[in-house]
Amino acid sequence: MVYVIMDPSESLTIGEIASDQVSGDGPAGTLTPSRIYIKSPNVDYWLIFRLRNSSDKPVNRILRFDEPFAKDASIYYREGDGWRSQSAGLSTPIENRPIHNRNPIFPVDIEPNETKTIYLKLHSNYGMITISIHCDEPEAFLNWELLQTACYMFYFGATSALVAYNLFLFFALREKLYLYYVLHGSSYISWVFIYSGFDLYLGATESTHYQLNPVVILVIVFLALFTRQLLQTPINLPKIDKVLVAIAGTATALGVASYIDIRYYHYITFFAFPAYLFFMLLGIYAVMKNITLAGYYLLSMGLYFSGIIVLALLLMGLIPYNQLLRYLYMPGSLAEFTTLSLALAYRVRLLQNQNTLFQQQLIETERRTKERLERAVAERTDALRKANAELERMAKKDGLTGLANRRLLNERLRHEWKRLARENRSMAAILCDIDHFKKFNDQYGHQGGDECLIKVARTIERCLHRPSDLAGRYGGEEFLILLPNTDTAGALTTAERIRSAIEDLAIEHENSETSDRLTMSFGVAAANPHEGVTAEQLVAAADESLYRAKNQGRNQVVRS
Repeated sequence: MVYVIMDPSESLTIGEIASDQVSGDGPAGTLTPSRIYIKSPNVDYWLIFRLRNSSDKPVNRILRFDEPFAKDASIYYREGDGWRSQSAGLSTPIENRPIHNRNPIFPVDIEPNETKTIYLKLHSNYGMITISIHCDEPEAFLNWELLQTACYMFYFGATSALVAYNLFLFFALREKLYLYYVLHGSSYISWVFIYSGFDLYLGATESTHYQLNPVVILVIVFLALFTRQLLQTPINLPKIDKVLVAIAGTATALGVASYIDIRYYHYITFFAFPAYLFFMLLGIYAVMKNITLAGYYLLSMGLYFSGIIVLALLLMGLIPYNQLLRYLYMPGSLAEFTTLSLALAYRVRLLQNQNTLFQQQLIETERRTKERLERAVAERTDALRKANAELERMAKKDGLTGLANRRLLNERLRHEWKRLARENRSMAAILCDIDHFKKFNDQYGHQGGDECLIKVARTIERCLHRPSDLAGRYGGEEFLILLPNTDTAGALTTAERIRSAIEDLAIEHENSETSDRLTMSFGVAAANPHEGVTAEQLVAAADESLYRAKNQGRNQVVRS
């Protein structure tokens, strides 16, 4: 739970807020869930809560607002005798924020058995919105951010493809109907991009962000113009046509007002609700009048209306908040774009059947469609080829560690040995083995052993600095490293670097007879193909060196 203090004067400081706490359980204010409703843009909101670390280890937490609407978002908490503060929000450029994210996000470190009182100051120039504060572990925050970004990218890609397709139709048919659809879709995609804060990644400033937000009005304007063309309201419904013109004009006026002062933005929410309701009722009436394509229009408006109206009701605090309702407008609009695209495609077919004068244009459209399909087939073929190549690559990877498996090691060894024979250069091999790994498995279980192998593999990869070097899993806990164009001295340096890095991992190994932490032994060998040595003999020499390293006490590098 969070305590919320509203400051209409917008003048209270952190010292005044902190001194106003109620002795005992918590600060003075209204006790609310972590989601608050910001009714007015002329109020500072202070969110106060406590974070407690009951463990004996320090923990890191990410405090994040789930919307980018805040003009100012600041965090305060005690650090010694003073206050530590950080700022985010639209007034703070992304590069100056504690975490470079479109939403206000703050990292907080909590020491063992420490309780921190967190003060979050929030001010928004948008009214009638809801915003929530979340406290996540860093990994959970990253996973959520990746998932959310992936969903947005899919949405932008899918809707942009539909808009691009209809832009193609506009250039082919030269009808304003398709242009209005493209402008409506483009405006909506732009609004989602800005509304979600992605414009901030492109360097948009606070004032630019505010000026871009009224693009949502263009969505309504071009939807009204599109409706007039699709349903032919000037001919079929002349009285309703005047209402559509009025909606477009009123929306334009609201857009200009919001562009001048973003605090008028909440009036757009009030206007959008009856406007979209009118579009919905118009669809029903057009179906009753048997107007061509009215069924497609009604279906698309139903899908679109549900998402937009739910979002408006949610932001106004009229319905309970949940993640599904918050993002329902995106699949709703995608469904609307798809349905209208189908309607426009069907309309092309009707026009073709009604007017033989379009035959030449139809032939040209079919030709272009064929070319597009051929390109799609070619692209799909290329994609399959790449996928097969990727499968082939994965077949040569060790399933646990991700390193090369023995098959790939053997192929690369033979290939490099032949190449180096032509160039008369040396090759080195390092064979290494985790010390007392069986005892490690017995002590920490197979899952612990697998995690250990993964860490060791990542460390070996990190210690290889050349693209031509290859590390692979040679056996259960054995790893083979191939170093083309490398002599014995270079291989010894690399092996020692890996040995030291493994030891620095400080992986506990209680049953080891060598050390109290995980260690590895290394055998090094180098040879030139012109010396009469085979590639197999090079690996055998490295194996012999590894055997000597184990006999000499392990956790060391031995050369042949």
